[in-house]
Amino acid sequence: MNYTLHHGDCLDFLKTLPSGSVDAVVTDPPYGIGFVYGEEREIASDPQAYGAFLLPVINECRRIAKPGAFFGVWQAALNARHFWTWFGDDIHIYASAKNFVQLRKTPINYGYDPVVMWYQPGSPRRPEKPRRSIDFHVANTAAIVSDTTRIEKGHPCPRPLDTVAEVVANFTLEGGTILDPFMGSGTTGVACMQTGRKFIGCEIDAGYVEIARKRIEAAVPLTAEVA
Repeated sequence: MNYTLHHGDCLDFLKTLPSGSVDAVVTDPPYGIGFVYGEEREIASDPQAYGAFLLPVINECRRIAKPGAFFGVWQAALNARHFWTWFGDDIHIYASAKNFVQLRKTPINYGYDPVVMWYQPGSPRRPEKPRRSIDFHVANTAAIVSDTTRIEKGHPCPRPLDTVAEVVANFTLEGGTILDPFMGSGTTGVACMQTGRKFIGCEIDAGYVEIARKRIEAAVPLTAEVA
C-alpha cells in the first residue's frame, strides 16, 4: 500500500499505530502563535499552551518511529528559544527558505521557516548517498503566491512542495514509511509519492483531508497500489 489517510484527532489516531512501525515523521503542526485558520484561531496560542498541546503528539510519534528514524518538524521562528526545551538537545535547525517573502511592518523580516530535525537513537535511517545533505533549501514560494488556481490554496498556509520533497528525498529512506500527524493539504504525502516513499497522514479538518486526497491521488505513479 502506498498511502493511508485518516480524518480525526491525531493523538487518538497515533495511539492505534504499533510501536516501531514508521521510518520517519515529517510534519507541519499548527504554529502556536495565535494563527487564524479559516475563521478560528488556533487553540494553543502561547508557548506554554503550545508545548502542552504538541509534546504529547511528538512523544507518541517517537514511540511509533523505528530506531534511527528521522524527524522533521516545521516550527514558527517566534518560538525558537523553546525548541531545545521541547525537542531535546540533539536537534538541528534546517532553514526552509523562500524566494518570495511577504514583508511586514517590522525592522527585520523572516525569510525562512525553521524545521527542527533529529534522528532517533540508532543507526540513522537515511540514504547512503543523499544528493544533498546541507541544512537549507530555497523554495519557489513565488509560484504558490502567484497561481491562485492551485488546489492547495484551499489551505491558508500550504508548505512549498519543492522543499518538502527535498527534505523527504535527502533525509529519509527510499521505500520507507513516512508519518505526518498534521497532514493539512497533503504536501508531505505528495512528496512521498514523488520520491518513492509510503505515507500515513492524519488531519482533523475534513475539508483539508479532501484537498490532500485529491493532491496525493494525482501524484501516485500509474503502477502504484493505493490503500
